[in-house]
Amino acid sequence: MTSATPRIHLSLRATDLQASTTFYTDLFGEGPDKVREGYVRFAPAGVPVLLSLIEGEAGIDHLGLRLPRSASARAEWDRLADAGRSLRPSEGVICCHAAKDEAWLHDPDGHAWEIYAVTDEEPEASPTPSTCCS
Repeated sequence: MTSATPRIHLSLRATDLQASTTFYTDLFGEGPDKVREGYVRFAPAGVPVLLSLIEGEAGIDHLGLRLPRSASARAEWDRLADAGRSLRPSEGVICCHAAKDEAWLHDPDGHAWEIYAVTDEEPEASPTPSTCCS
């Protein structure tokens, strides 16, 4: 999946990954673009969203904004820092089965937001648990 347009990223925990995959396939009218053990991702054409489903107790895992390039992600990090937002940047992490440059911050209600750009959709290395989806 490559896109020059930013997409909102929703990462949800699903108790029944197969049932959720079927539901979102019906909702978007197309199947997932990435499937791994315990993980499914949708990047529907014409809808500026990325939906990740992670096997686990139902709920919101995290929210995000996927930007087209690392430079645009870093520019957003700078803009948010200039606005007084505290961010935790990490470059070159492997998370959600992709290599990326990311920064994390929390909204006033404590929801985790990830501002990121993917540098490799199919990395050979395993996810980085200490920085992944936090």
